[in-house]
Amino acid sequence: MSETKIQEITFQKVILEGTAYEVGKTQGEWIQKDSNAVKFFTSPLEGGCYPTLKEAEQMLNFFDHYCPGLNDELQGFADELCAPVEHMVYYPFSYSRGNPGCRGSNCSHMALLPSAASDGHIYVGRSYEWNLQDDFRLCTTRIHGKAAHLGFSLLQFGRIDGINEHGLCVTMSAGCPLVQPVEDGCRFWAVIRTVLDRCHSVPEALDIIQSIPISFHLNLMITDKHGEAALIEIFSSRRTIKRIGPNTKEQTLWSTNHYNLPEMIEHDHGRMWMSVVRYQKIASVIKNPSAPISKEQLRELLSKPVPEGLCCHYYHDYFGTLWSEIFDLTTGSVEVCFGSPVVNIWHTFDLSGLPGLQAYPVKFSLETPAHPEQFFKKMAPGVEE
Repeated sequence: MSETKIQEITFQKVILEGTAYEVGKTQGEWIQKDSNAVKFFTSPLEGGCYPTLKEAEQMLNFFDHYCPGLNDELQGFADELCAPVEHMVYYPFSYSRGNPGCRGSNCSHMALLPSAASDGHIYVGRSYEWNLQDDFRLCTTRIHGKAAHLGFSLLQFGRIDGINEHGLCVTMSAGCPLVQPVEDGCRFWAVIRTVLDRCHSVPEALDIIQSIPISFHLNLMITDKHGEAALIEIFSSRRTIKRIGPNTKEQTLWSTNHYNLPEMIEHDHGRMWMSVVRYQKIASVIKNPSAPISKEQLRELLSKPVPEGLCCHYYHDYFGTLWSEIFDLTTGSVEVCFGSPVVNIWHTFDLSGLPGLQAYPVKFSLETPAHPEQFFKKMAPGVEE
């Protein structure tokens, strides 16, 4: 293993409030002084060009239909940056027309219903791994006419995960990291944002998700405060759902970066050792515990390095922990560790607070795997060892 280096990056905890247009303008105001950010958000994709009038109309209509309110937010953002809304890079990034360019984050997540938790609460644990190119923003968003929610942003307007005021939590992990999607549809961050904005419960979220064309291969987990949870394994238009609830024998769900539901094994072409070993570690803790699981046990699982836990520091290899979370759906709060829990502390947030932003300096320990050929070894579909 190479010598460990430490890098510091600042996260922002932001609180946005107002109409969708006002929230967009506020975000535009915040990046106005950063010329590189302004250029990025108002430029076409690298190697591409701005959409034609017909293409722009199709994109705007698509998001109006599937992600209502998003266009208003982007319009406020665009007006603040003095650029046409159809030139905002969020659109081509977030809606694919057969364009294979796509990021696939390596993550772990799990849901515990009340009978599985020592205090009878409903918990969702989550570890998010990627490289050091990201938004680094945890957003509380309170838009008039939509559910208030708290979650990490992507491209300012998308959400990578989150919990809303109705006690609905959404988390994700890449389901097939080595295979690029080619179908038309939304990327996952647009889908998650829509669910957080609109949904009260797991059944409602499933209905909306099933109605949206998706261009991504992912494992999406939806959990609500009523004690229902669902794992949706998605290979763009091919999707399979596993649900648990108050009356099911199983009271826990978990997922990493490969498919496990029998109907999806034929699409399981991105399975790697590092995903299987994390999946097995979660299972050893929450599948059939001898006693209900405590929040402290979840925190320990998230805080230990792979293979004894879920966090990792291989940022140059797109597998470094950017943040970890424990959502408490019973109280509507979330414990967050910005960066790896090995070198950073935990904070607790909820949906309250005054609009504005706060900075959190975070240390990242940059490491490389001792045996990369094993850690990133590709495995055959369905293989466990």
